[in-house]
Amino acid sequence: MLLDLVPAGETRALLDIGTGTGRMLEILAPRAEHAVGIDTSREMLTVARVNLERAGLRNCSIRQGDMYQLPLPGASFDTVVIHQVLHYADRPAEAIQEATRVLRPGGRLVIVDFAPHALEFLRVDHAHRRLGFADDEILGWCRAAGLEPARSRHLPGSPLTVAIWQARRSSPRPAGAMAAASERAVLVNPTGLV
Repeated sequence: MLLDLVPAGETRALLDIGTGTGRMLEILAPRAEHAVGIDTSREMLTVARVNLERAGLRNCSIRQGDMYQLPLPGASFDTVVIHQVLHYADRPAEAIQEATRVLRPGGRLVIVDFAPHALEFLRVDHAHRRLGFADDEILGWCRAAGLEPARSRHLPGSPLTVAIWQARRSSPRPAGAMAAASERAVLVNPTGLV
């Protein structure tokens, strides 16, 4: 399903936030010219580096970094993936905001995580901070970050359901279109009074 959401030829630069073992890079990097994985854990980055070298993915690089303050310039990626990371986050809305910062206009954000559930042992045994996310919650955070959400998808499982949310950063309107819209506004309301 992720391969359908990241079509070949549409992504020059891909970012995987919370890359862990690098699995999402292994799957998606062949569809990008360049792919970057970010993680806070040096140990996980070591595992990811070995996995990416074994897979022969020379278009990938990995870096240590914080999802709340990515060590990357703004508007530098066509696709940003946050796969099974937000349920560990103290501030998931801020992570989405930061992911949006590095998206190019027209770029896509893909979030994969759990739908709401009541498996409390995941907090204790696996350090989950959140027991899944509702569609309205994730899509609301995307809208607040300035993204245009698309339809979410759910992959029911037992006992957990995985959800996939996607959103796009709107493209700036061409200068000619902005001028034409401004001119139409003046013609509709020549006084300028609202």
